[in-house]
Amino acid sequence: MDVVDLTRQTYDQVAADYDVQTRVTSPAFEAFRDAFVADARGRVADLGCGPGQHLQVLLGAGLDAFGVDLSDGMLAIARTRGRVVRGDLRRPPMAPASLDGIWSSAALLHVPREDVPATLTRWRELLKPGGLLALSTSLGGQQGWEKVPYATPKPVAGQLDRWFVHHDRDELLSLLAEAGFTVTSAQTYETKRLWVMVRATA
Repeated sequence: MDVVDLTRQTYDQVAADYDVQTRVTSPAFEAFRDAFVADARGRVADLGCGPGQHLQVLLGAGLDAFGVDLSDGMLAIARTRGRVVRGDLRRPPMAPASLDGIWSSAALLHVPREDVPATLTRWRELLKPGGLLALSTSLGGQQGWEKVPYATPKPVAGQLDRWFVHHDRDELLSLLAEAGFTVTSAQTYETKRLWVMVRATA
């Protein structure tokens, strides 16, 4: 069973509803994003851009930003907001040391746990020395399938699943350090889930 491909298929089906239902963000998250936008320069990739809501903000701030996602449904929407590339987060289709910044919100949580160390190493390789990483992902030790709430009508939502990998905060920070990042801050906030917002440099 390819959990990444099945999750992609789900997002292809629910992209429009996901876009509508995730537009409101918390003040803590907006402050995290604003801080990244204020410090970022040059070429920035939004890894796991989804429908491009954050990509639009990055572009609006004058950054040379583009999105990367595996879901064609998500990319179809994101393309209306900015430049996008289809790609797997585990192997983003960019050259080493080609980025000044990486933004990734609620995307690493779909990467299988066994693939996370290599994924973070690859992200580090994409950044120029001193490049910025802003990563937001869910906390918790469990992993598994979760029913998606976005699709309509509701009976459809109950038949669709996404694979989630929730991270232990300290373990995630250790993985980032092992991948070559220097973590500069890690804050938690809570919505329907508990999240960590990490800032790091390459």
